[in-house]
Amino acid sequence: MAASTVSCANCGKQGVGFQCCSVCKKASYCGAECQKAGWKRHKKTCAPPLPVSDVMARVRAADAAGDWREVLRWEGRLAEVMATATLATCLVVLKPFRQAHDLASSATGSTHHALSAVRLREQRVEILGKMERFRDQGEAICIVATDLVAAGKDEEARVLYERARNIGAAHGFFSVECRACHGLGALARSEGRAEEGLDLMRNALAAVNPPTLNPKPSTLNPQP
Repeated sequence: MAASTVSCANCGKQGVGFQCCSVCKKASYCGAECQKAGWKRHKKTCAPPLPVSDVMARVRAADAAGDWREVLRWEGRLAEVMATATLATCLVVLKPFRQAHDLASSATGSTHHALSAVRLREQRVEILGKMERFRDQGEAICIVATDLVAAGKDEEARVLYERARNIGAAHGFFSVECRACHGLGALARSEGRAEEGLDLMRNALAAVNPPTLNPKPSTLNPQP
């Protein structure tokens, strides 16, 4: 049986008989020089072909120890783990990777890690929607929007704040509506639209203190 053609993980050259990485057994290299040159990139995802249960055990242990480097070492298996998990378990699985990217961002100042954390939060948003946990989804959307503002992506943040505002209004989640209005107001004021920003802030306040329908008169200390 003829050997399969593979591509070098460093230079892209195709051929047969390439040497596989001795750790992950996945990446192939056309020679020692390419393997050495590609290690800096490959080491970020290189991990032994362990069963999913063992992968998550190592991730949990590293997360408990605050070892974000070890957690991220296993990120290449995240999609595989998620594919075998229930929606509720997916939320649990995402958390250590999201926290690891947050820690890495703080430690290194890397934009890559900050945006990776946002990407994982966006996955959480969609899972919460599928689970119909709309209050949690609205709150999570606002968190993602705040991260996007910090990254200078105001337009993307505005779309998400509007989405959260609609969720809050549709389901009567005043805290979500308030948070979204506050975010939209802050964006408007930062862009020089002060009056619009103040209106949105007032909307946020109204969301926190919604008007009572058909209030009953108090029987305590009645006024003349």
